[in-house]
Amino acid sequence: MPELRPPLVCAGHDFAPPSRRERRAWSVVAVVVGEGLRYEGLSARGCGKEPRYRPRTRAALRARRSAAVREGVPLSQVLSRPDPWIPTAD
Repeated sequence: MPELRPPLVCAGHDFAPPSRRERRAWSVVAVVVGEGLRYEGLSARGCGKEPRYRPRTRAALRARRSAAVREGVPLSQVLSRPDPWIPTAD
């Protein structure tokens, strides 16, 4: 019987996967992708543009979660900020 695995998700053209052994880094990727965000640059095709910010560590993720709760905004909105304490004018 084949193993049942979750479906694959396109993480984006600019996704640089962490090492397989880095479970903590993969947990951050899971939250980012689970919030509906992708690792894309400013161009939808990833054509050498600077990629948008996405947190890479659990500490960065915790900071953004607390900022989202404090401001009462969705986590997905705060995950894309380089600095979680400075609101963007989206």
